[in-house]
Amino acid sequence: IGSGAPMRHLKSRAGRRKDRCVSHRSGATPVEFALVVPIFILLLFGCLEFARLNMIRNLVQDAAYFACRDCFVPGATEQEAIDEANRILNAMGTQGANVIINGGDGLSDSDNDITVRIEVPMSQNSLVIAKFSGQVNMVAECTMKTERYDGYYNGN
Repeated sequence: IGSGAPMRHLKSRAGRRKDRCVSHRSGATPVEFALVVPIFILLLFGCLEFARLNMIRNLVQDAAYFACRDCFVPGATEQEAIDEANRILNAMGTQGANVIINGGDGLSDSDNDITVRIEVPMSQNSLVIAKFSGQVNMVAECTMKTERYDGYYNGN
């Protein structure tokens, strides 16, 4: 077609257009970074907060179960169950736990069932959620039959 001059002209135009686009987008990276990083950090800390609360929820369930196991045998005391629940809850530094045995009635030899209820306030155990949750408690309850002998041949 020709001596090649039009091709050089097109190449130089494409090169100039590329340079012009780069110079117009030189501030886009810091702006995009400033917009994305706070959202990313919020999601990261939200995931960590919910993971911690889920671990505490599972820990409260385990504490109720093991406390109930400690006090369903004959001769067990209410304090042993409370101590066991607190020992398990202290594994994660849980604060403000309230352990209730048989609805606050305590243990007696005539009980056929033992119920352990544990309430843990979220306000003392979360970093961010507590600001929005008010006075919400994590609650776990476990009920077990006792191992107390009432006679094999009871007339009833």
